[in-house]
Amino acid sequence: MFKKLTLPNGLRILTAPMQGTNTVTVFVMCGTGSDNEPAPIGGISHFLEHMFFKGTHKRPNHLAISQELDAMGSLSNAFTTHETTGYFVKAGAPYLDRCLDLLADIYKHSLLPEAEIEKEKQVVIEEMHMRRDEPTSYIWQLWESLLWGDQPAGREVIGTEGVIRGLGRKDFLEYFIHQYVAENTAVVIAGNFDERKGVGRVGELFGDVRTGKPRQKPSVAEMQTEPQFRGEKRAIDQTHLLVGFRGYDAFHPKRYAADILGTILGGGWSSRMFVRIREELGLAYTVFTTSENYSNRGYFLSYAGVTHDRIPATVQAILGEYRRIREKPVSTEELGRTKDYIKGRMLMELETSNAVASHVGGEEMLTAKPLTTDEVFARIDQVTAADCTAVAEELFRPERLNAAILGPEPEAGDPHAVLEGFS
Repeated sequence: MFKKLTLPNGLRILTAPMQGTNTVTVFVMCGTGSDNEPAPIGGISHFLEHMFFKGTHKRPNHLAISQELDAMGSLSNAFTTHETTGYFVKAGAPYLDRCLDLLADIYKHSLLPEAEIEKEKQVVIEEMHMRRDEPTSYIWQLWESLLWGDQPAGREVIGTEGVIRGLGRKDFLEYFIHQYVAENTAVVIAGNFDERKGVGRVGELFGDVRTGKPRQKPSVAEMQTEPQFRGEKRAIDQTHLLVGFRGYDAFHPKRYAADILGTILGGGWSSRMFVRIREELGLAYTVFTTSENYSNRGYFLSYAGVTHDRIPATVQAILGEYRRIREKPVSTEELGRTKDYIKGRMLMELETSNAVASHVGGEEMLTAKPLTTDEVFARIDQVTAADCTAVAEELFRPERLNAAILGPEPEAGDPHAVLEGFS
């Protein structure tokens, strides 16, 4: 369970007290990310996240911040996505006040020194290189670029080297002033803490966050009339492929039916994709299916890592499972087993304070209406086999079909022709 309240300045506070833990986690989340960036400053959300750890008047440099975090034995980090930037600290329960004070300080008072910006540019670029050198990471960017092209939804969150090198302190200040406002901010506390004191302390520390209307992200243009394919050559030992469809956004009424359908197809060891592609055909070690939702778009896909000469067979097998579940209703037994799997995994995933804070905060930033586990389970229980079939019939269509392949021979066996044969 969690509670939500809003301060007079519009900043949201979400609290999730937990029994049986000795830790507390604080997330400070801002509803801004690469989706909110015009192309000339693409990547600034992520870069600014880095700069929040470079010093304030109270904590004048990175070392002062990191030593304080280490002195608590804390786990801390930050992240940037298309739609959200977040900062968190997890520590022993007695350190709640210090966690809040530090996060409030860097969130409101980061100095953003020009010298540190110039130095950090190379750090961000090296992170960019690292991500692009990791095929299991880069394949997702290849996929989103295929779906949404040259609009914020299709660009890399981290930006491009040319844009990063050209950013100046003025760019950061303007972006910070526009986006880091109270209405766009949520503070989440989860774990072992006194709820009344925690809320009061958040009010003291964050009640003066400036007000204002943040820049809104542009709508997403969905432009597709036939199967699309994008292959990129990479000298690696394994070919990585994503095959799937444009899907639902986070507000779509069929979101949970799509989640269940994805789990039936590729959510566990007994899932259809795993059994067919790994156990029966021996094509891949890793294979899974997922339904992913943003606030204004989504996708439904399957991943597999395969030997280069097995690309056509793997794509055919994936498409075959999509077709089979579209044409033959899911059994009552399989549906029930899948629902229990989803519930069990969710309960296990939410056993720690940082997981709870991340989940509650993430849903708050995505939909502004996070659900309790009981509410999520109720939505899952309402899904019928007919609902799953309806999702498959709506999504698994040629005009929504896409495939991204990364490897030394991404077009081996003409996977585009395999896609065009899907009906």
